[in-house]
Amino acid sequence: MRTYKELMEMNELVAALGDISNAAYIKTVPSNKGTGYALFAADGTQLAVFPSREAAYFTARQHELEPLSVH
Repeated sequence: MRTYKELMEMNELVAALGDISNAAYIKTVPSNKGTGYALFAADGTQLAVFPSREAAYFTARQHELEPLSVH
């Protein structure tokens, strides 16, 4: 069981992160035409594959998603 202090620290961390439900990330993936750029939802669900990173980025923005860099 977590202590009160641990729970308060977790609450602060969650508040600092804010709402990430609209977060997305772009990752290179193999495709039938070479390298593709897949757009993923924050929960890891692959949404689509694009021929360029720019196309993936702008499509995410058109759908009110916030593309994030993942290293």
